[in-house]
Amino acid sequence: MSAVERRPRAPTSFLLSTGLVAVIATVMAGCASPFPNTGNQRVAGGPIVYTKLGHGDPTVVLQSGFGDGRQPWAAVVQALRKDHSVFAYDRPGYGESTATPPVPRNPCGIAKELHELLHSAGIQPPYVLVGHSIGGLYQYAYSRLYPEEVAGIVLVDATHPMHLRRMQVDVPLMANALDSMSRRVFRGMMQAEFLQQQDCVDALLQKPRPDVPVRVLTRTVYSPMESASGFEDMVHGLEPNWLPLVGGKELRPIEGAGHYIQRDKPQAVVQAIEEVVKEARERTPPSPETALGSRPGTPPAR
Repeated sequence: MSAVERRPRAPTSFLLSTGLVAVIATVMAGCASPFPNTGNQRVAGGPIVYTKLGHGDPTVVLQSGFGDGRQPWAAVVQALRKDHSVFAYDRPGYGESTATPPVPRNPCGIAKELHELLHSAGIQPPYVLVGHSIGGLYQYAYSRLYPEEVAGIVLVDATHPMHLRRMQVDVPLMANALDSMSRRVFRGMMQAEFLQQQDCVDALLQKPRPDVPVRVLTRTVYSPMESASGFEDMVHGLEPNWLPLVGGKELRPIEGAGHYIQRDKPQAVVQAIEEVVKEARERTPPSPETALGSRPGTPPAR
């Protein structure tokens, strides 16, 4: 068990998305990642550890939520690895990544960090970006900063760019309690990510949006407290705005799934990813060599 994982794991992706500050639990079950470490990037303070499994293009790049390493994606990776290339990593400060890079912990800084990590690992674009909770916000930032590197997007109950601002207006008691907890309980990278989550999101609207296949998955299970407080209504009010932001055609509510859709209904996430990969491959024109080689009577290009 790493020093990072011995710290209290109370605030998690669930906490950030729902604002249920009363929930203090160790979501990060177990002491070691179920993923094999296939590589790492050495930066200030230690490594950023990642896993690259499977084969085929485009590579599916997974981004976890607030406080999470790679673990929540275990069932999804297991289902995809046979027929797809999958990349998952622990952001600095989580899981086995002990790095403390000077990169800002706002959505743009984390997107740039992932961009550098993918390129240093030799994983060529374009990518299918998959993000859960605040990880969805980070993948949205990546898609706006590097649109030419994106083949598709899958959002898994993602944190909307205006989530915290709307919470402050619509659910102020919950927002104030969460802010207080962030300053008293959160530490290190977790605190920095929480406090900087709104930085740079306005500037992203001025950047081009990639024209790629998209799936937006949303949960359907909320606690009585979330419903009674107005939090559920607030989230539902924001969800449709994801469609113009990323270019999706419809929301896909996942019946029986809470915030961690990839744990509650992993096959729904796998299906969405496979649909996007299939559409991305169909959009990709054949290379000149492939086209030439496929003509009847024409020898394959050498």
